[in-house]
Amino acid sequence: MIVALQLLTCLAAGVGALYLFGISAGSFIRGTLVGVTANALAFFALILTGRTTIYGAPHSPKFYVGYPAIILGLCVVALLFLKVLASRGILVKKSKPWNWRGLFPTFIGAIVGLLAGLFFFIPKWLEDSVGEIPQDPNFIFILTAAGDASTDAQDLALLNEIVVPAIFLALLGASIGFIRSDLHIKMPAARTWRITHVRGVALVSIVALLAGSFAYSYARLPMKEAAQLFFTTSSYLEDNYVAPTADNVKLPAHKRNLVHIYMESVENSYYSKDLGGYMDQNLMPELAALSETGISWSNTDKFGGPDQLYATGHSVAGMIAMQAGVPMLASGTAGSDFSYPDFTTIGDILKKGGYNTTFMQASTASWGGLDRYYQRHGGFDIHDRARFVADGKIEHDYFVWWGVEDDKLYEYTKEELARLGSQDKPFYMIVENGDTHFPDGYVSENMTEAPFASQYANVIHYSQAETVKLIRWIQEQPWASNTTIVVTGDHRSMDKKFFEGWDKNYHRTIVNLILNPVPGTDFPDSVTKNREFSAFDMFPTILTAIGAEVKDDRLGLGVNMFSGKQTLVERDGAELMNEEFAKRSPFYDSHRETRAGRADREQDEKL
Repeated sequence: MIVALQLLTCLAAGVGALYLFGISAGSFIRGTLVGVTANALAFFALILTGRTTIYGAPHSPKFYVGYPAIILGLCVVALLFLKVLASRGILVKKSKPWNWRGLFPTFIGAIVGLLAGLFFFIPKWLEDSVGEIPQDPNFIFILTAAGDASTDAQDLALLNEIVVPAIFLALLGASIGFIRSDLHIKMPAARTWRITHVRGVALVSIVALLAGSFAYSYARLPMKEAAQLFFTTSSYLEDNYVAPTADNVKLPAHKRNLVHIYMESVENSYYSKDLGGYMDQNLMPELAALSETGISWSNTDKFGGPDQLYATGHSVAGMIAMQAGVPMLASGTAGSDFSYPDFTTIGDILKKGGYNTTFMQASTASWGGLDRYYQRHGGFDIHDRARFVADGKIEHDYFVWWGVEDDKLYEYTKEELARLGSQDKPFYMIVENGDTHFPDGYVSENMTEAPFASQYANVIHYSQAETVKLIRWIQEQPWASNTTIVVTGDHRSMDKKFFEGWDKNYHRTIVNLILNPVPGTDFPDSVTKNREFSAFDMFPTILTAIGAEVKDDRLGLGVNMFSGKQTLVERDGAELMNEEFAKRSPFYDSHRETRAGRADREQDEKL
């Protein structure tokens, strides 16, 4: 509807120009470009006033009348102004006829305008959405182009805050090629200034705009880090990585079930201050109570967690860090985009050990090729939105938030756990929820209480309580005594609005909790408190929790936290590790898979 109205305003401006300047193709083009410019100005004016959802959203009848009326008003003013300039001899049409070479500045202007828009509006949208942008080149790709799943809100934001502004700047740039007039400015004493390169001045101006946009983008996006992938290398990962083998990882004869629940964006900061969090009121009382029955590790003497290192700060990277003990580094070679590492994972180890493996996710697992990664690394049975449709659990057009809400995901998780628990094989299930994703989280229809002023706080409060209910249900099942449950956040939250005004010195960490581990939960504070560690350390720790023997307590880049041994973060520091991960690792590059092009080239040699 909006696009149709805008096209009509451009057409009306073209017709108006025919009336004012005479019947000719040039007059119509002039009027049409005035219409394009007026639409661009109106759109950017709405952006500046805070109304950012123009396309793809419903509007009131008043808006549908007022918006085109304003654009037409701008067109009338602009056309009359041009008519006055022409009648006074200030705007003088070039005598040289137009030829096809005039398309070259049109093309150049469009490309420059488009690039200027992308360089400016992509970092602006990222800052508006997530606040501080992670200095990880992979993060930008994943957030904007890694697959076909997102929320309606994110789709609208990308359309209105990146795509449309860039298109408008491209159209404005293209219109430069149609400038065919000189400016004759009469001065006192009968002098006349003749500006014969108006089009050239306009092209220089838009190139300057591109330069400014690039500088803005360079200051905010991890471009320096991306450049490091080509020009600097590091052997840190190769020097410190411990590959799992049949000799250094041994599963017990009596195998335990393993359930790993990833809580989207769930941090220790949501606890009250007396518990180590940042809140005046505890948003996660049920999770706090549950934590008293298990074991967790902290960077303080209260609730805390691991450092979020470079290339571990989004959902996929967080899972890979905990399951393979490595970061998800951006590709540093030409011709490759988003690729997964082929390092051995917990899924590889347990599948070879005779486990049934299942991955449960509220969204579409094909996002970024995640489903194929899990199928290659552990032969996981994928249960996602597409599977729920195929199984008849939801209609094909059912789509809530990122796919299905967590209430439904947990219902389906219980059904699958009951089925797996009735079989004679151990199982490994990964569950990733999604209601607490930014922005603001998803408000479940079953959330009857809203004790906090912030929607995100209420979503967190409800989500953690429902997650604890799922865990309590698991603990009531006949196979519960033989089941270890791991609960972690996947990464720190990116909800900018929720964290505005927070003390930058507060160290935000994700939750971590293991229930019913084989080593037990009674460990001294020297093992569990005031530790410096990372998500990599969960790799050998989780395997140890189900009774596996890990030689020297080292796997991947991780250290078994039950052992109390020094982690890489404690030895080298997070800053040094981040610096090394920002460089290209030839060792890591030699252990890459394509996004979906071929199977893991070393799969047959793994555990």
